[in-house]
Amino acid sequence: MSALLAIVSRDADYYLMLSYILRGAGYRTVLVDIPNEAVAIAEERGAAAIIVDCQPGSQILADIASSLGEKGLADELTLIALVAEKAAYLDILKADVDESFTRPMPPERLLSYLHGEIGNSSDEASGRFVPIYDDLKLDVSGRRVLVRGMPVNLSPIEFRLLSALMGDAGRVLSRAELIAIAWPKSAFVEPRTVDVHIGRLRRALRRALGRDLIRTVPKEGYAIDVA
Repeated sequence: MSALLAIVSRDADYYLMLSYILRGAGYRTVLVDIPNEAVAIAEERGAAAIIVDCQPGSQILADIASSLGEKGLADELTLIALVAEKAAYLDILKADVDESFTRPMPPERLLSYLHGEIGNSSDEASGRFVPIYDDLKLDVSGRRVLVRGMPVNLSPIEFRLLSALMGDAGRVLSRAELIAIAWPKSAFVEPRTVDVHIGRLRRALRRALGRDLIRTVPKEGYAIDVA
């Protein structure tokens, strides 16, 4: 049976998006919207990991980490923090999580960690495909995008841009956020360079899908059109 992941979040839309990606990779998920029940639910359901949606000013992560320690489960359950913008990163470190990811994040980073940390016994995971839309799939480990089974030729940067946009589908990502995700930390990248690569990505997807997938928000950035 595939591994069960308990996702602690009060954002139903974010849970549905994240659950969709994780199920496509062969995992099962359960939503925990009452944080103080997270550890109990994870223990009762036999979850392999607890994934916490960390919002600014929230004490949820610290409370869960404390509860795991009190129950002696800290070594049995993997605790993962998905850190939203403006969340206090020092609080994340104090919680002694097993791993943290700053949102927005490319989905393959989380999946790669999960596969390495807890594995997945599901045959469903062997395909390594993460469905995005009915006719578009992201091959995480193979770093490919398929539309109706046919590969779409993307550069590594374009692949990372698409992964970032899909990792927080519907939310507008600024050029600065996309630069931080898609380019090496030591690289100097001008905002205009992002526009160029997004333009190439948009054209490639339009040719394959027959419609635009990426939405431009003037003076703010880009988003995947999930409507």
